[in-house]
Amino acid sequence: MRSFWSGEIAFGLVTIPAKLYTATKDLTPQFHQLHKEDGGRVTMVRRCTKCHRDLAWDEIGKGYEVSKGEYALFSKEELAKLDGDEEGGTIDIVEFVDPLEVDLAYVEKSYWVGPGSKNVRGYELLRATLDETKKVALAKVKLRTRTRLALLRPRGRLFSLDMMRYAEELVPGDEIAPSGDGKAAQPREKQLALHLIEELSGPFDPAKHPDEYRSAVLAAVDQKVEAGQVSKDGTAEAEAPAVAATGAQVIDLAELLSRSIQVANKPGPAKAHHAPAHHAADAAEHEDAEKGEKPKGQAKKKRAAG
Repeated sequence: MRSFWSGEIAFGLVTIPAKLYTATKDLTPQFHQLHKEDGGRVTMVRRCTKCHRDLAWDEIGKGYEVSKGEYALFSKEELAKLDGDEEGGTIDIVEFVDPLEVDLAYVEKSYWVGPGSKNVRGYELLRATLDETKKVALAKVKLRTRTRLALLRPRGRLFSLDMMRYAEELVPGDEIAPSGDGKAAQPREKQLALHLIEELSGPFDPAKHPDEYRSAVLAAVDQKVEAGQVSKDGTAEAEAPAVAATGAQVIDLAELLSRSIQVANKPGPAKAHHAPAHHAADAAEHEDAEKGEKPKGQAKKKRAAG
């Protein structure tokens, strides 16, 4: 499986090379719009409502609607500046939380997080520690253009990165919540409900509940193909190439963890300033020298890799 993102997990002063892989896929049957007369694909036209002319991509900008029909215009350069200057190569852990305290409504999409180098000591250390403490890491990560919240949690021998919604993105349910003046359940009713829940309880196995709609659509498609009710189209969409990168070097994990604890205990913001890049490079070169290897150059990031 090819990764689409390569960077590092920032854990105090420790950095762990990591790569992201797609962990889910949308299998909902997709239908295209076709011309009923000849079966040709219907395309979406980018047409200006003022000059009534079809536009090329380089003629199109973006605007934020401030009132009905009135837009604040932005250039690509202005939007890029709003996205921030950081490259987005870090899963930056901000705190550790109890997963039972996280409402599932916040979880949006999941990715696999695999090790980004052959040295997996730091990767295994963080995974095993989170697994033992039953904690998950709340992190900030920039994928593509926008920085999002995410949960980094152990999932088997790997990590799962669950992208999250921000608090303001959840719609409050105060207006539809039941009022407290309703009639309370009778003891007999509650006893029967508890018995029914017990009878229907079991281990979670999503494989027992397949997508019946998808199965029905695929069966109908097979019937259409066998009956010759198909239309051929010569267009094809190219896949976007996956991005790959290399990990960073390795230094003493225990030393960095101790320094991270000292920084975390100091007054002020919990987030520490990370070690300069030359410290990581010097440590990596020192370790290579002890092994009789040639130095591999300066580290790419401003943190030391674990």
